[in-house]
Amino acid sequence: MKSTNDNDASAGYDSNIYQSGIRASVSDLRATSTMFPCQHCTDERRERKWLMKRCYYCNSPGHQISNCKNKEDDEESQLVRLAINTGVQRQNEEDADLSNDQKSEYLVAGTDGGRWSEMWYVSKMLKHHFSGNLEMFKRIKYMADVETNTGENQFYFIRGIGVVEVMSGTEKIRVQSVFFTQDIDRNILSYDQLITQGFTVKFMGDMCKLYPTFGIPLNNIRNIRSGLTREEEMCVIEKQKVMNKESEFMSFKTNYLNNYFEKLEISSNEPDWNVMILQTMRFKEFLDCKALLNMMDDDEYVRKYKFILHEKFEEMVEWFITKMLGINSRPVPAYASNNRRICLLDMYLIVEREGGHRHVTENNLWPMIAKEMGFEYNEGELMRLVYAMYLDVLVYYYKFKTIQLQVQDKNVTEEQTMLERNVDPRCSRSCRSLFSEDREQPKPCYTNPLASAESKLVGKPG
Repeated sequence: MKSTNDNDASAGYDSNIYQSGIRASVSDLRATSTMFPCQHCTDERRERKWLMKRCYYCNSPGHQISNCKNKEDDEESQLVRLAINTGVQRQNEEDADLSNDQKSEYLVAGTDGGRWSEMWYVSKMLKHHFSGNLEMFKRIKYMADVETNTGENQFYFIRGIGVVEVMSGTEKIRVQSVFFTQDIDRNILSYDQLITQGFTVKFMGDMCKLYPTFGIPLNNIRNIRSGLTREEEMCVIEKQKVMNKESEFMSFKTNYLNNYFEKLEISSNEPDWNVMILQTMRFKEFLDCKALLNMMDDDEYVRKYKFILHEKFEEMVEWFITKMLGINSRPVPAYASNNRRICLLDMYLIVEREGGHRHVTENNLWPMIAKEMGFEYNEGELMRLVYAMYLDVLVYYYKFKTIQLQVQDKNVTEEQTMLERNVDPRCSRSCRSLFSEDREQPKPCYTNPLASAESKLVGKPG
């Protein structure tokens, strides 16, 4: 009887006994009055947890930022929000209440410890990046332009475009396509442009933090003599070029303001004939293509009607490839990886600005062109192939036809000059003047009467 009770007691005790050794799990290893957890296992778990991969976006262990679900959700929601805001703004451009939400600015965490000229803000109102501090640029190129859609009832006259480095937390992030203008007193990053460039913006109250999608390794060797890196040396030269064009920029600014105030006197109800001409343009022969390409020489015209020119340019490229070259295997528009559309008009304008296809290829500028078009540096070879497939023959044929017409005009001018000079030297001055005044019906020149008589005797007309 006693043994039965002992067995029952032991069975009841076994159901709650703490396991140890091989059978023990992490939850079973609890300190009791008779057992203490293994110090070696505890230290090993702590070290394993410390060495575990940690995401610096959500600060959670077990994964990195490339696999962070929170970051993906934030990117998707921001892209959807950007699309919704764009559609709402198009429908309610004059709604003042809706624009109040777009006027907030957020200080970038990591830049708040410096001077005012070194602080960066993210704006939901501006559509481009702006900086008024030339020292913030790592690379810069001269550019004369004006931004009117600022939301602050003023113009931003742009003097250059370049690359800046922004401190976000404890890391430096490189931002492309930043405009340099002296008409703004702070450094502002456009929220819309950041999302388009692939950045993720995480808002924290009145501050925010930037996270890049990809990092670009830079082989930046320091010069022993100057003590500057290659990038710093290039930056010094480029900044000096921008400042040396002060008179050219002021001339551009003055001309723009004069033209702007002159246009204010024109009625806003007057139809825009340029738009009507572009909309009715059709491509039936190469002269139509030449007429459209001639329009690209006017930068102001391209900026004003770029949306319509973009459609017409692709229509022209498609006509040239299918009708002139007889190729039906090249779809228009062209696409890169992940169904990203390649703007052929932007590619044409950038390559022509940099000196043409040959100059770009010889100087290996295709990675720079790819980055300026919104792609990565390693996609420069893809941009070169797209240009060769869609634009190379078209541009070559256009330049050939342009030179051919110039030569024809020159030949016509030379023929007219020769006709003027090919007058019998024995005629009088009055005869020459009459010939030059009326080329189609020249006056007969005086000839030698002896020669005329000899010709009559021989039987030839005089």
